[in-house]
Amino acid sequence: LADSHSLDSSRYSIVGADLRFSSDLEEKLKKHNLDIDLPTLLVAECVLVYMTPQQSANLLKWAASTFPVAMFINYEQVNMTDRFGQIMIENLQRRQCNLAGVEVCRSLDSQRERLLLSGWETARAIDMMKVYSFLPQADVKRIEELEFLDEKELFEQLMQHYCICWASKDGSNL
Repeated sequence: LADSHSLDSSRYSIVGADLRFSSDLEEKLKKHNLDIDLPTLLVAECVLVYMTPQQSANLLKWAASTFPVAMFINYEQVNMTDRFGQIMIENLQRRQCNLAGVEVCRSLDSQRERLLLSGWETARAIDMMKVYSFLPQADVKRIEELEFLDEKELFEQLMQHYCICWASKDGSNL
């Protein structure tokens, strides 16, 4: 245990940081010997939506400008302006859970646009229903037999309201 927010070993480091403050994040990562010249994968799972659009933009810009060769993968809500999305937001608000960045989750295009505006060279986004359609059909059939879905329409709506986005930059032409 390096401190109350970090765990460090010779092969792996876990660093706790407030992602709203990229300078603090960078300082902590440097203490753990981060080599920004190595190809880097950054993964966010339902994190950016809890930050204001400006805070998440600052984090994305920091990452794009810090790492010469990197990929950023984000799993997050999408299509939040339709009735289903509005109900999701209302349910979370009733639990005092504010999605400060939900305005960026309007569409797949808005998700891609925020990555590109933050300095990433390429960006793509697909909803989870599309991801589900790419799975081998034999596996889908097996899974659906294990887990009976009596509300397939609800499942599809939910999958259409989450997406995976990815952005990359490759300063070394790997």
